[in-house]
Amino acid sequence: MAYRIAVITDPETATGFRLAGVEVREAADAKAALEHLRALVSVDYGLLAVNEDLLQGTEDEVARLMRDRDIPIIIPFPAPKAQLESGEDYIARLVKEHIGFFVKLR
Repeated sequence: MAYRIAVITDPETATGFRLAGVEVREAADAKAALEHLRALVSVDYGLLAVNEDLLQGTEDEVARLMRDRDIPIIIPFPAPKAQLESGEDYIARLVKEHIGFFVKLR
């Protein structure tokens, strides 16, 4: 039997997964994510990757859903956090990553 992969994530990160060819279900909050999980666990999915921010406070419910199932495997993934940094901070961080030292730019 061939299993499918799906991602449950917020609308901001859904586009990137769609561009990679992954089936995506969008959820704005934990309640919507749980609704998607309930719908997908009984279908032919082998892996469900879920934005970890959407699983906050739902651990008991997810455990109940998966109690008597081996598949699908539910994997939480960290949501990317937008970082706003100045161009100078960005360059300084890149220099530090490559040479191992912080260099103060003027």
